[in-house]
Amino acid sequence: MSYLIKRKSGTKTYWYLAQSVKVDGVSRQKILKSLGTATDIATKYENSPVPDIRTNDSKFDKSIVYQFASVAALMDIAKRLDLEGIIDNHVPKRNQGLTIGSYMLLAAINRVVEPTSKNSFYGWFKTTILGDTYLKADENSLSSQSFWNHMVELNQDTISAIEDDITKLIVEKYRLSTEYLLFDNTNFFTYIDTLNPATIPQRGHSKEKRTDLKIIGLSLMVTPEHNIPLFHEVYPGNKCDAKQFTDVIDRLKKRSALISNDNSNITLVFDKGNNSSSIVDILEDNTIYKFYFVGSLRFNQCPAVLKINRKSYTPLEGDTFGGTSVVRLQQYIYGRNLTILITDNPKLRKSQLIGVRKNVAKCKKNLESLQYRLIQRSKGIIVKGKKPTIDSVIKNVKSILSSDYMKQIFDYDIQILKGNISLTFSINKNKYKEIKQKYLGKTILFTNRDNWSNEKIVAAYRSQFHVEYAFKQIKNTKYLSFRPVRHFTDKTITVHAFYCILGYMLSCLLQREMEELGFKMSINNIIKELKEKTLTINIVPSTSSHALSMRHGITTSSEAIEKYVKKFDLLKYVKR
Repeated sequence: MSYLIKRKSGTKTYWYLAQSVKVDGVSRQKILKSLGTATDIATKYENSPVPDIRTNDSKFDKSIVYQFASVAALMDIAKRLDLEGIIDNHVPKRNQGLTIGSYMLLAAINRVVEPTSKNSFYGWFKTTILGDTYLKADENSLSSQSFWNHMVELNQDTISAIEDDITKLIVEKYRLSTEYLLFDNTNFFTYIDTLNPATIPQRGHSKEKRTDLKIIGLSLMVTPEHNIPLFHEVYPGNKCDAKQFTDVIDRLKKRSALISNDNSNITLVFDKGNNSSSIVDILEDNTIYKFYFVGSLRFNQCPAVLKINRKSYTPLEGDTFGGTSVVRLQQYIYGRNLTILITDNPKLRKSQLIGVRKNVAKCKKNLESLQYRLIQRSKGIIVKGKKPTIDSVIKNVKSILSSDYMKQIFDYDIQILKGNISLTFSINKNKYKEIKQKYLGKTILFTNRDNWSNEKIVAAYRSQFHVEYAFKQIKNTKYLSFRPVRHFTDKTITVHAFYCILGYMLSCLLQREMEELGFKMSINNIIKELKEKTLTINIVPSTSSHALSMRHGITTSSEAIEKYVKKFDLLKYVKR
């Protein structure tokens, strides 16, 4: 990638076209061309026609490409919302260099478009048109140390206060529906050292199966429209979801009271992983704000309702429910009578049955392998390795049968015969049939929205996929990446999460605005197409042997991107 640099000679400043090259494995700066003073460049630029940069005209000597539409679109939304001003109101600093709001916004844009480390941040920054707006930004101000110096000015309380202002603003400005909101927790693995004293990264139940690494927990509440985040919080990775949900509810209530003008009419939707014995009491306590809720229960919490004959189920109205039917009743749960819906989804039953069959085949194969090894050892064919014991074989079998329903489907017997351990097993066909009829395809929902229809309750719960999609998006390794977390103190990890979620919020609003223009696209595709619309400056030799001309052009992109750029006049951010 080529770029411009400036150097002073006496009282004049001269510009050069440079490029980073590898010399003996070390990155070095190589001067390609001398462009003259700014006056020389401006004179040649003003007298040169704008070329069609899609051509491969051989007279172009060098081209410099800058990221334009991707960064401009996100920056424009932030400018219209005055996000920097909101942040700076909470964390003011003297009028020197970039403000903390500017640091956070630039970091958020970077996480969306091209996530880099803070050491590589300036290298990315100078390949964008952001320098035309942030004139005070230079290599020193965008160094890793400068970021650290400004990140320590923020803490969780300040971030929460900033988010209060931002979420209230976007709910009003974008007319977001808050009839129901979706909550869930996830975690991210890190490469933080085991001996690091920070309390947030801890070893726990990694949802990505990285039990060898420390993880960071993240709570998120989003809208069902475009998954726009209205609340986030990081927490220690060894904290279970149910405990975190219990601890965070009061903060969710305060945020909800703020964005709903305290009319206590928001329904919170969550899954069974967040349940606890006191959950309903906390949700319905109106000291701060009363939550209505829709959640789900484990089968062992209401075993009797699973015995209801499928003939008693009532089909849900509407094509979106895919033939799902329900039974509705009142049930005493969590210390009070609540509305219970048992749903029977034939599509879910079919997919679950496929999974169960695969697991049965896999378990059968693994049990046969274990059985064969025990027989081989009893015959003296296998003599190496640690001799199995009853306890070790039981442990092995339990591990094999750890998937859902496998312990019920398989019967097994472990005995010592003539000093050797034997294993026998079989598939319990009656249990297999019972599981297919009693459990597969069913979900138990519970709610205090007694006035809602069956369809509305089920639709609200199914909207849970929006928060799951949000987690999937911010775990993307190309755009909007939360990982890798290159910070190792609680404070900087908290700030890292803040600008990651800020970037995700801007992306969701961008997606909403794109949809309002008639283009329904994923965030990844929007960012990808925006990145294709770049600013290109071509350095062209003139008739004089020592002079150069600069020609400026903007690449064309898809119809969606062209309409968006025109509607919000993103070209106003190009000033070079």
